Amino acid sequence: MQRLIFGLGMVAALLPPSAVFAQDASTAMAGASHEGKYVFVLFHKEDDEATRATRQTLQTALAKRSAQAASVSVRVGDPAAKALVERYGVARSPMPLVLAVAPNGAVTGGFAVKLTEQDVAKAFVSPGQAAAMKGVQVRKLVLVCALPAGAATVPEGVRDFKADARYGAATEVVNVRLDDAAEAGFLKALQIDSGAKTPVTALLVPPGRLLGTFPATATKQQMVERVTSLQGCCPGGKCCPGGCCGKP
Repeated sequence: MQRLIFGLGMVAALLPPSAVFAQDASTAMAGASHEGKYVFVLFHKEDDEATRATRQTLQTALAKRSAQAASVSVRVGDPAAKALVERYGVARSPMPLVLAVAPNGAVTGGFAVKLTEQDVAKAFVSPGQAAAMKGVQVRKLVLVCALPAGAATVPEGVRDFKADARYGAATEVVNVRLDDAAEAGFLKALQIDSGAKTPVTALLVPPGRLLGTFPATATKQQMVERVTSLQGCCPGGKCCPGGCCGKP
């Protein structure tokens, strides 16, 4: 089973491009992250009609979510914006471009040229999904452990996989609760039944592909076999130490 789960936040209110300086954007984003807010970054090359329309849509959408999110505007041609543009690799992207960045740094949405209020709403994801997205975006394997109420620890197979010298450093373990209503949509995308009575683990690889789910009784070896069965799972062979997916 292979399925793509992920496709491709204190700052001021959205202002005209000249009012938010690129050198302040990173500081503003860090402040928003500290406050647990999303940041919507509006990248643009000029103050044209499309940029103004996108700015207005973003301003309207975020006016309803001032406690959850903020925004910054960055002119791509500004030399001071170079580091930010390179960080997100947007130099050649169609403009205007809005990236939604969760408090943990995960990019949860990217919208080029045209933006709708529905796009903005969909960019807000659950904490578990944001954590998983962050993991795959830094080219790591992600084990999402869905735990029932009362379960204190992750399954033994997950602990063993994380402890393995070949995979540990390149693996993130994300815990979510099966009874957490906020995670219901994420669990559905992972094909995990929220009514399960025992832990279920989903295995994701970059760029967000679901390799499969495992019951609580699954062993490390079963997970390793699933990972090593995938050809080319890690761009550049950097997903796991020593080669792609543990292969030499």
